[in-house]
Amino acid sequence: MTMCSQCHKRVAVVFMTRVENGEKTTRGLCMKCAKELGVPIDNIVGNVIDQLGISPEQLENAENDLGEMLGQALKPSDCDDPEDGGAPAIDFPKLFRDAGLVPPEAPKPADGAPAADKGKSDRRREKEQKKLKFLTTYCRNLTEFARKGKLDNIIGRDRELARVIQILCRRQKNNPCLIGEPGVGKTAIAEALAIRIAAGNVPYKLRGKEIYLVDMTALVAGTQFRGQFESRILGLLGEVREVGNAILVIDEVHNIVGTGEAEGSVNAANILKPALSRGEVQVIGATTLNEYRKYIEKDSALERRFQPVTVNEPSVDESVEMLQGIKHYYEEFHAVTIPDAVLRRAVVLSERYITDRF
Repeated sequence: MTMCSQCHKRVAVVFMTRVENGEKTTRGLCMKCAKELGVPIDNIVGNVIDQLGISPEQLENAENDLGEMLGQALKPSDCDDPEDGGAPAIDFPKLFRDAGLVPPEAPKPADGAPAADKGKSDRRREKEQKKLKFLTTYCRNLTEFARKGKLDNIIGRDRELARVIQILCRRQKNNPCLIGEPGVGKTAIAEALAIRIAAGNVPYKLRGKEIYLVDMTALVAGTQFRGQFESRILGLLGEVREVGNAILVIDEVHNIVGTGEAEGSVNAANILKPALSRGEVQVIGATTLNEYRKYIEKDSALERRFQPVTVNEPSVDESVEMLQGIKHYYEEFHAVTIPDAVLRRAVVLSERYITDRF
């Protein structure tokens, strides 16, 4: 916005153009300076002000507050994000309420709670959301999805899930890595853990934990300058340390080896290793056996941080049990009825003829 060329304090609302010697000069004035210089400002905005029922004092106060707010917004602050290129937000409703142009809203207490307590809880919730900037931007809270019933029920995999819970409850070396062929249900085990945590059916050590599925694609996207990827990773790890109850799930964990490594930058694995060794961050990895051998086993320091959990292909009976547990989702979606005999026949024929899928 253009500031007043006379006082340099308030926003210019009146612009005058003057031509001298063939040169055009434009000058902006605020309402107060325009009145002092004899500009007929009342003839221009007088009718509008009368229709709105605003007194000259209220209009002048609003103009002063807007100038102060813009001056503060243009000053850089410590909480500004260097990656965000947008201008800071201005609370115009608050500005007009403070100037007396808009009547203040009456507080509406919910469930008999005082308005002050409700305001405090809203501010606390907004503060927590602001704190969890990286977790909410680059991760999906599986536990929150489980509480809302947005995750499908997971059938079977009790042995693998018990092994993961056992590793997570350790004091050291408490980072399980799910190893199995594509499609056997490695990510489903993390969802099953989130469902159990939401239901409270976990050991005391894991109660209150939150499972976050990391989106590595969003974490890497847009990091064209050196240091941006490292700042995102460090910011994410800092929030995990601050929260204290977050467990990260990294699908295709072998991708962190070499991710972000360009022009001498540090890759994600080298940033994660110190945090994993100190126990500041808990991670559940998921990868295939070939990629585990190709990428993670070659990095002996990273291999020591993870405890492998093998996820094998389910048997025919286990597959039928899984399908029987989730078939109602498909019956409701497609509006059909699926007999149990069809499920077993489909599993038997799949095992016989589809050998490269799990």
